[in-house]
Amino acid sequence: MRRDAPAALPLIAFVAGLLMNGGAATALAFAIVSALMWRLHRHASIAIAFLALGMLLALRSQPQIATSDRFTSIEVPIESDWSARDHFYVLRASHFLANGTPVDAPIAIYARFEPPRIERQTVVHAEGFLRRTEDRYSLAVKSPRLMMYSGRISSLAPSTWNRIAEQRLRRYADSYPTEVAMIEALVLGRGERLSDDAKENFRRGGTYHLLVFSGLQIALAAAVIAFALRWAGAPRISDWSLIAFAALAPPFIGPTASVSRASVGIGLYAISRLIQRPTSFENLWCVAALARLIIAPRDLTDPAFHLTYAGAGALIFIGKPFRSRWISYAIAAELVITPLTLFHFHQFALGGSVMTIVLTPIIFVMLIVGSLFCATEITLLLKLMGALNAVCSFLNDLSAPLSGFFASPPQIALAIGLVAALIAIASLHDKRRAVAAAIALTIPTAFAIARHVSQRATRSPQIAFLDVGQGDAILLRSGSHNVLVDGGGRADDARFGESVLLPLLVDRGVRHIDVVVLSHAHPDHCGGLPAVLEQLHPRELWINPRRFRGKCAEEMLAAVSESQTPVRLIRGTATADIGELRLEAFAAQHTFRRAAENNSSIVVRVEARRRTFLLTGDIEREAEADLAPRIRPVDLLKVPHHGSRSSSTPPLLDAARPRIAVISCGVRNWFGHPHPSVVNTLTGRHIRLWRTDEGGTIDVVVDHAIFCHPQFDTPR
Repeated sequence: MRRDAPAALPLIAFVAGLLMNGGAATALAFAIVSALMWRLHRHASIAIAFLALGMLLALRSQPQIATSDRFTSIEVPIESDWSARDHFYVLRASHFLANGTPVDAPIAIYARFEPPRIERQTVVHAEGFLRRTEDRYSLAVKSPRLMMYSGRISSLAPSTWNRIAEQRLRRYADSYPTEVAMIEALVLGRGERLSDDAKENFRRGGTYHLLVFSGLQIALAAAVIAFALRWAGAPRISDWSLIAFAALAPPFIGPTASVSRASVGIGLYAISRLIQRPTSFENLWCVAALARLIIAPRDLTDPAFHLTYAGAGALIFIGKPFRSRWISYAIAAELVITPLTLFHFHQFALGGSVMTIVLTPIIFVMLIVGSLFCATEITLLLKLMGALNAVCSFLNDLSAPLSGFFASPPQIALAIGLVAALIAIASLHDKRRAVAAAIALTIPTAFAIARHVSQRATRSPQIAFLDVGQGDAILLRSGSHNVLVDGGGRADDARFGESVLLPLLVDRGVRHIDVVVLSHAHPDHCGGLPAVLEQLHPRELWINPRRFRGKCAEEMLAAVSESQTPVRLIRGTATADIGELRLEAFAAQHTFRRAAENNSSIVVRVEARRRTFLLTGDIEREAEADLAPRIRPVDLLKVPHHGSRSSSTPPLLDAARPRIAVISCGVRNWFGHPHPSVVNTLTGRHIRLWRTDEGGTIDVVVDHAIFCHPQFDTPR
């Protein structure tokens, strides 16, 4: 164990304990071993003790509430403001009470009306249907009468100061929307008013972490306070001020993990100075990470935790040994951040570390300008903020061509690389440690590249019913040719295409698309397609001009204009041969009175190696009756309308006579899809049924037979 990182081994042991989750008995056994080894080898004893502690903390399960079709009363602490979306508002919190039972899981409240303005209240009371997907909850409030605020925060509370400043800024939001949004984000930690364009600009530049008041701003502000007081000859006051700053920052900004992590590090640093036990940055990094995981074990799976400590560790353990060469810090950050961003977001932003170095002083000036405006309300400062923001946007645009979507590294490759790097940190020193850690961190990136290259083409035709939640997205592949039918979407996720659909595609090596088919312009079918049009530049887009309207249709047309994608209007029937795939599209030639949008869905019949598939969009009984006389028996049927009882009628099933059926729907979705009657009908006809809500993405390989298998590594 090197003297400059004695805390590395306990950190590794604690993380191993969290991952092992060996049970209480195993944890107790390790604790006993630790006690027995104390006199023999203290470092090993401490490491084993943290291994046992990690196992014990892993036993803490989150309280879960069984959702039902009955109204649930919830109490949610106010941690942020309402965010406006297209047709509703959303309020998010980290925990809540459901019928009086505490639930330690995130929740989002959705309101289709403009909610009352939040002033100094502390709690939101609401009633509605509580839904759960994986580890998070949602509740839709139908009427203002079902929601109210209560409580009042103290005038002395730091969170009150934050809200007072935010309320003063509201007066300028109409005249200076961008400038006010930036001040709220940078100074107050409130990113609710930031536009999607502003966020996307910083994401493309690889500098999104600079946009909201976070660990970096905490560290910069603390450094200014400390250096100013030390320069004034008051080192002790400086240390105490850092502790006060670390204690006040989280309640002022809010319980965000990034602020808490930075505050833990600053507090530990100040305490080590006050007790006259100064520590190295290496030890501080290890102890701060260990302390944060003890406080919040769930952070172990949090992308922000990974990026925060991996980025800081890269600067300390890889960049620092090469002495003040800024390029070594930039390379170190790229080596660490790239595999993590590929794994979590399927994106890369080469040069993001360099752009962070360039933008950091500008962001710091913006932080000062924003703080001065909050104190003085001088309008000239808003104009200065706008000019600085324009400079940031320009610089981010310069680095945007070096960003994009790519395949993620396999979990095992990422684990091998990170464990090898931690072992190097614990056992080596200076440049040898830096070189070994850097080599270890190239492993996951190399695997991501290999994964991408190996999947650029398929040997046999394939169909993937992608798990996009409550929606449809179907990928057809033949060699290097790709066809995408629909693109999923969620009303509460404006970046669904970037965050869900594109990662699913690039993980399969898809870098271009021959044809995109939009069955109909409902958000759960077209929500992700604008991102596909802009990023993957399809050669052609097929749409039905009937009932092509609404916000989703408008976004599609804007993306078509931006990407200059040719559009093919499907009226009646259209055919195309793409690789070994033969596509035949059907569209009703008249508008139905009932469910006009769903019944206008384009239906696609696919033939590959004598096997046939029928992709039906959201057609209902009227369109099914119209379509039945024109179709022949198929091997596989994509069940219409996610298994709704308004579809899958006898005329369609009698005409198609499928042996296999696939239902694309979300886990515990709001609509109750698939309906039990549809499931019973399909199984009663001895049709083999596959569902994305139960098996994740359903992959179908076409060879001399049809092979279906589910995947569980996709977003649920």
